[in-house]
Order: sequence, then C-alpha cells, then structure tokens
Amino acid sequence: MTALRPHIFDALIIGAGPAGLNAALVFARTRGTALVFDSQEYRNEGIKHMHTVASRDHQDPYSFRRTAREQIESRYDTVWFQHVNITHAAKKQIGEDNYEGFEVRDSDNKTHFGKKLILATGSKDIMPEIHGYKENWPEHIYQCLACDGFEQRGTPIGILEFKHPSQSHLVQVAKSFDDRITIFSNGTIPDDPPVQQGLKVSKAFGAKVDSRIITRLINNGPSHEDGVTIEFETGEPVTLGFIVHRPDTVNRSQHLIDQLGIETVDAAMGGHIKITNPMFNETSVRGVFAAGDTMVIMKQVAIAMAEGLKAGAGAGMQIAQEKAESVVKAYEAKAEEVRNVPMVS
Repeated sequence: MTALRPHIFDALIIGAGPAGLNAALVFARTRGTALVFDSQEYRNEGIKHMHTVASRDHQDPYSFRRTAREQIESRYDTVWFQHVNITHAAKKQIGEDNYEGFEVRDSDNKTHFGKKLILATGSKDIMPEIHGYKENWPEHIYQCLACDGFEQRGTPIGILEFKHPSQSHLVQVAKSFDDRITIFSNGTIPDDPPVQQGLKVSKAFGAKVDSRIITRLINNGPSHEDGVTIEFETGEPVTLGFIVHRPDTVNRSQHLIDQLGIETVDAAMGGHIKITNPMFNETSVRGVFAAGDTMVIMKQVAIAMAEGLKAGAGAGMQIAQEKAESVVKAYEAKAEEVRNVPMVS
C-alpha cells in the first residue's frame, strides 16, 4: 500500500545527485518521509563515464542516477521526487504545534514544508575566458586525473595554468600516464615562493613549461583519440591527448545558503558550507544539513554518497531526539496530572 504524501515532510532534500539520492535512501530505509527536488542540473553534465566508484567503474552517470532513483521509487513508499528548482528557503514555524521547520518555494511558485532541510545541491565550475574552453569540456579537459586520465594514457598531456603549488601533484600523477607533460601557464607564473617550489618539483619530474598566451583551444573530435589543439599568440600550435585543469568552483545553491544565513569557509579554502558537526553534517543553522560537493573540497561521487548518508542519518536522529523530548514532556505532564488528582475517601 502506497503511503499518503504528507503536507509536512520529515526532510526536504534539495539535489538529486549521489549525495541527495543517498540521503533519500536513508529516509526510505527508516520509513521517514522525504521530498527530493531534482533540478536536473549536474556538475558532471556531458561526462560519459564515472570512475573511482567501486562496482560502478566506467558506468554512465546518467544510468547511475536513474538506477538509484528507480530503486527508491519501486521499493519504498515514503520518498517522493519533483523536477523543479528551489528559489527560496527559510526557517518557519510549521504545523499545529509550531514546529521549527522549513519552507521552500520552487520555480513553479509552489511552497513545500519540512522538519529538516538537506542541501545536496553540489557545485558548478566557472570556466575561464579562453576561446574554445567550453567546447572541449569535458571531452578533452579533465579536472581529475584519477577520474579520466587512465583512458588517455600514452598521449601528450597539458597542465593548464600554474597558480597553486598543489598543481605539482597533478604533474606527478600525470607522469604515470605519459612522460610528455607540459605546463601551459598562459602567461607569467606567480612569484609566490610556494608556487615556485611547486614549479621546481614539477620540473624535477620532467615537466616542461610553455608560457605563451593562449588564443584558442580546438576540439579535434568527440573521441579520446582526437585530442585538443592549443593555439597561441605566437609560434606553432600544440596538439595534446588532453588538458588537465581545475577551474574555480562555486556553490550551486549560494542563494539558498545566503537566505538561510549558513556559514561557509573562506573563499581561499573553497567557499563551501562549513560543517559544525562532522559526524552528521549539520551546518551552523540548526536543522539544516549539507552533503556532497557543496560541503567538501574533494568532490568525488563516492565521497558525496557517504556524506549524503551522514546528512540523512543526522537529520533523522535530530527528529528522533526532538520527538523523544516531546514524548517525555507529555509523559511527565500526564504523570503530574495523575499526582494532582484528589484522592476520594
């Protein structure tokens, strides 16, 4: 028998990627009610295969999400999905008992109510202003070598820009795929000592440096074998198997984060949501939990799934604790009532 869709859900889950789906699964398994909002906008849009996910290696991420949702909808009856964007979120007293919950409004101007709110909204990449960059993303530009580099092993590799010392790690990983590694800095590399030290490490591993200004990136075709060609202001173009670049990322739901007054870490550290209780992913606003790319530096499917489980468990446990407090309070009040009833002689 299908459960009736409630007016007030235990949890409103914004986002239906790996984090949101796993959070939803927690509620499904514990018979909690949840409404999942799916904007159908994903950071890995255009990616044909996902990796570093045990038992799902090299699987289509669209198939992964579809299977996860189908399993929830076919097996469980307390979780619902809706294809909308959430435009507004606020704390609000809801229900007859004035529960301190949440109200969200969607792109169809409909309102929804929940006791807890889980932000599994992910992040989005900010593409640099280089002509042809978007046309090569994500076919020939990868932000994660462990995710995409293996299939392109044996081809020349380009590292785009060198603004952070951690990019020397990219060079080290890239070397396991091919020795022909070039840093295309697109101008002068910063003089900051940590960056220069990272550059020294990269050169020690055999990376070359090309500091010419890039004018265009040419997508030579859709397959891995086609590669990408870089054109410069001066000199001859260079053709590579692929380019490694980590563009800046921002929270996809920054408007909701601002509306709710949720704390985030410093922009230099990623700008993601600050977690006050790492065990259960609660944010600085009581009742709001976060999961996935919007609350971690390391943005990976397997990690997002784990963080979704933690957020779902945290929200569920908080509801249970509040219910226990309410039940105990009612029990004590009833016991006091009984004590105050006059004895009949």
